[in-house]
Amino acid sequence: MYVEVSRSGGAAVKDLENLRELAVRAGGGLVEQDVAHALAAAGLGTVDAGYAWLEMEQLRAGGAAQPPQWAEGFDGMISFAKSRGWLSDDGGSVRAHIDYRE
Repeated sequence: MYVEVSRSGGAAVKDLENLRELAVRAGGGLVEQDVAHALAAAGLGTVDAGYAWLEMEQLRAGGAAQPPQWAEGFDGMISFAKSRGWLSDDGGSVRAHIDYRE
């Protein structure tokens, strides 16, 4: 699963079936401020200290049309992130790296 940030300033969750990856992909010369603005505008999260903090409920909502076992896989991905210390203090956001692509 990843969040794609486009040059037009949009942000959307993609590749929902892949629960072994969580990242933000920003292309076309975007910088951190562009990513922060796009995530905030889409209600998907924020950027702090070079990382994206993605709203877990928004990510979960994106999988609403997925098969029932998807929710178990999503919970497993979040559990792994928690074991690595990648959840926010309030437990509502998960940290993801930002992949700046050409």
